[in-house]
Amino acid sequence: MHMDDRFFEQAFRTVGDGLLRIVARANLHLKPMTLTKSLKRRCLADLRQLAVILRRLIFLMALSVELAAVRPRTAKPVPLPDGVEDVTASFGPQAGRFGLVPRLSGPLPDGFRTLSGPRPRGPVAAAPVIARWIAMHRVLQDPAAHARRLARTIRRWKARGEAKPVVSPFDGRHRLPPDLALIAGTLPGLLARALAGWYDTG
Repeated sequence: MHMDDRFFEQAFRTVGDGLLRIVARANLHLKPMTLTKSLKRRCLADLRQLAVILRRLIFLMALSVELAAVRPRTAKPVPLPDGVEDVTASFGPQAGRFGLVPRLSGPLPDGFRTLSGPRPRGPVAAAPVIARWIAMHRVLQDPAAHARRLARTIRRWKARGEAKPVVSPFDGRHRLPPDLALIAGTLPGLLARALAGWYDTG
């Protein structure tokens, strides 16, 4: 990797410390069933900010990963049983995305509920907050593996001639602790330099 490994180690450790602060504030390690509305709102807002930093760190690391050359593989069609037709070609290209938070099944969040009638009172489910914490914790356990996976996706983007990604300044940096604010403010410039060699038709 071209980037200083010490920068990534420190940055991921700082994100992990921020995640632990959220966990401790809401006692998520005890897996509560509910949280107060205000606490859940605060936790989700802080988790969103951490997720932006984490995604940008993974992206920056992926841009510095050196992948081995792709070896062409000959696909062997699997014979279909008699009377079975392959219709997958009609689906078209399937869009994929790199995400840290899995989609949860279950009740809709408050923002999707009908505006008519009284809003629910009292504590709200803690499951969405716990799920986001666990998802981010898993990424922090092995960020290099996620970076390699994203590096392969970036290679496909370049091969297709995709436009260079645009990284905007971090919104809400003033609300972050100083250590996280420093990383959040540094990343856009680092990413801009790392993306300088990306072919851009614009």
